[in-house]
Amino acid sequence: MLDWLACAFVKALGAVLCRLPPSAAVWIGEQAGTLAFHVSGKRARLAMANLRAAFDGQLMPRQVRTTIRRCYQLLGASVVEMLRLPAMDAAYMDRYVTVEGLDRFEQAAASGRPVILLTGHYGNWEISSIAAALRGHPIVALARAQGKFPRLYRLLVSYRESKGCTIVHKGGAMKRLIAALHDGRMVGIVGDQASRQGAFVDFFGRPALFARGPFALARQHRAIILPAFIHRVGGPCHRIVVEPPIELPPHLSEADAVAQAMQCFAGLLQRHITEDPAQWLWMHNRWKHTSARRALILSDGKRGHVKQSETVIEALRERYPQLRAETVEIRFRHGLARASCLALSRVAPAAAARALERYLTPESARALLTRYADLIVSAGASVAPVNAVWAAENRAQAIAVMDPSPVPLSRFALIIAPRHDRLPRRSNVVETLGSLSRMDPEALAMAPQRLQRHPRYRPPADASRPRPVVAVFVGGDTPDYVLTAAFAETLAAQILAACEAADAWCAVTTSRRTSPDAEKILADRFGRHPRCRMLLLASRDPLDGTMEGLLGSAAVAVVTGESISMVSEACASRRAVVVVEPALRDGRRAGLTKHQRFLHGLAADGHIRLHPLPELGHAIGTALRQPPTRPIDNYAVVRDAVARLS
Repeated sequence: MLDWLACAFVKALGAVLCRLPPSAAVWIGEQAGTLAFHVSGKRARLAMANLRAAFDGQLMPRQVRTTIRRCYQLLGASVVEMLRLPAMDAAYMDRYVTVEGLDRFEQAAASGRPVILLTGHYGNWEISSIAAALRGHPIVALARAQGKFPRLYRLLVSYRESKGCTIVHKGGAMKRLIAALHDGRMVGIVGDQASRQGAFVDFFGRPALFARGPFALARQHRAIILPAFIHRVGGPCHRIVVEPPIELPPHLSEADAVAQAMQCFAGLLQRHITEDPAQWLWMHNRWKHTSARRALILSDGKRGHVKQSETVIEALRERYPQLRAETVEIRFRHGLARASCLALSRVAPAAAARALERYLTPESARALLTRYADLIVSAGASVAPVNAVWAAENRAQAIAVMDPSPVPLSRFALIIAPRHDRLPRRSNVVETLGSLSRMDPEALAMAPQRLQRHPRYRPPADASRPRPVVAVFVGGDTPDYVLTAAFAETLAAQILAACEAADAWCAVTTSRRTSPDAEKILADRFGRHPRCRMLLLASRDPLDGTMEGLLGSAAVAVVTGESISMVSEACASRRAVVVVEPALRDGRRAGLTKHQRFLHGLAADGHIRLHPLPELGHAIGTALRQPPTRPIDNYAVVRDAVARLS
């Protein structure tokens, strides 16, 4: 019944449209397309994500939205023209359709060889075959039957066939296509649909499936492949561009010739789309089967957070070897913009995505909002709202490292959080012991050689006998801890005494949080001491990559306990780890701090040796004599978690 009503409605609507001037009818179709754009929801978001992926880094959201709205308008115009087919004749085509490359078409038709006209879902592709048929070249067109409204579908097929086209349907179409080629009739195929029986070719910088059938058919039957694309140039006017024939070199194997021809067609289609992106049908999930994924790391400017996100990317690359990842630093215009983004992301994510251009600095907005991603990774709560809303806008999977609160956990495909964050048990929440890090054994083995080339490295006077190395990582002040000059003085004394007792070397590095007073003490004590092979001061020296070098050289790692990331990296290195806590600040709340819960848990599980500062020297000596502490392998946890992503 519904099919009958739809068929009757389309007949009546078509009759009305046939009585209108072509420009008026097309205008009505464009307005209907605008309405469809505003109500289509998921399909429009898919189209915008596809457009952003194809022109990655080039289009701002306003441009993307305008292009896809125009795409819907042109599709509406094409639907109206389909309903007006009964009113179209050769005179109509002569008036409203021009052809560039007509000589190529006529040469192919007169060649005596079979001809395959190949196009894409570009412009009003249906008009191409109708124009050829009305000009004396009937087309056998391949189509996919629509089973939901069979009566309506037969009506639309009858419109096309009344103009000289013959429609054959996928499934049993091959014999009819071959018969048409043998009879010298032209065959028309829309060749840009993904086909599981197809092959991957490069399309806008990513592998995309294209059908092999048209090219294999042409090779087997010596047919000419003639690409043709139709552009709507305004209102009911169209311009058909007939490209030079695509060659299938006979000296190549069939597989190689077909692959070369497929890539040639994809390149032609891409060129036409680039000329006017709104003319292509972006609503199809064109890259659904591609193996090449794109990822974005959202940085809050903290190197430790970026390193954790990079660890997730490493795990993702094991699943997607062709993964391409880039880092974008997120900077808000001001604190109110950050708060507004968070509030809006909780109640209206789509609106928050559209408002990001107002919330972010111009540089940050341009870097983020022109980018497409299949996966978005961030660490830290400050950028979690941006991750959630931009992932939704791109139909991407959002991965958060650490507790993303107050953004709801349900907004993320995966949350990787340390145990001490105490997140509720959810299917998308994975617990780790501390911060994410990966210490590759081979990289650690090579790191000492790189470290010895560092300008701050001082080689020992007597290098004939190897000595154990104590690597020291000094942090700084936090909301809960204060690392004073007195603490630094005692720390230096304990480490140097232990090195003297064990005949060991030491290598020391500070962090960006180390206070100037503490750094001065450490510089005075270690700067010229014969037991110190290297002293790196964050205020003076570049530190990138030096932690791996220090850990690779070390037998024992000494870490101040206020830095969860430094402790976690040390524990991942498979070295003995000794942790000493700086003094707690006065006036803090009662109970264990988050850092203390973390450290006590690691100590209870045998991952670290936790000692008060006066016992540090003795603890180092013990660690040098005993087996290393148990390593932490958070990377394995992350690798297993990302492998389960849908």
